[in-house]
Amino acid sequence: MSDTARLHTVDQLLQALDQVVERSSRGDRSSHAAADFWTEILTREGHPLATQLPDEPLLDWHSRGLLGSLDGARILDIGCGGGRNTRWFANQGAIVQGVDLAADLLDRIRPDLPPTATVTALDILRNPLPGDRYDVIYDSGCFHHLAPHRRLTYLERVLPALAPTGRFAIITFAAGQVDTPTDLQILTTGDTAGGMSFSLEDLTKIFNPLTPIELRPVREGIPNTFGTPFLNAALFST
Repeated sequence: MSDTARLHTVDQLLQALDQVVERSSRGDRSSHAAADFWTEILTREGHPLATQLPDEPLLDWHSRGLLGSLDGARILDIGCGGGRNTRWFANQGAIVQGVDLAADLLDRIRPDLPPTATVTALDILRNPLPGDRYDVIYDSGCFHHLAPHRRLTYLERVLPALAPTGRFAIITFAAGQVDTPTDLQILTTGDTAGGMSFSLEDLTKIFNPLTPIELRPVREGIPNTFGTPFLNAALFST
């Protein structure tokens, strides 16, 4: 929208705040403009996110039956990156739709994915979501890069895509483990830094339309899993 336009709708307010973020030195890392940034990060040798291991809480929740049956389940993997969790879900018999901004990276991994896994390049906040309803929606590291005003958009778009008996699971930076700016600082400067951190209480409040199943820190040192103490994990049901 024009810098001189008067705001009179919620959409215009959100777009104006988007411009604040876009004009910061880092830009908006939740938009298509950040695709190359994420491709570089997710393929950088030695970077923690370049791993192919699935998340520790994911395997733990599955082993305890907290995700429900995954055989034939419909899964949406938000911010799927290099496909590590997408691939794991598919190997459990699920039908998986992974989405991410990093189009080039998705092109690289697509040929080697299991046949029940599909990956699509899209902006979760602004592009139409694929599919209809999902039995599990999984977000590992996308949500904490959204500017505060766009959390509202995320909730309005993502939660209705859950099936009536669905599960929503999320991994975010953990408050107290990662030093991040306040929401007010971000809305003033537009700088989302390296992402925002959330306490378990924060996640309970933000996702209060859902019923908590388990919220806890991510554990490190569990064989064949990705886990670090600077992350929190939360699992909810509809």
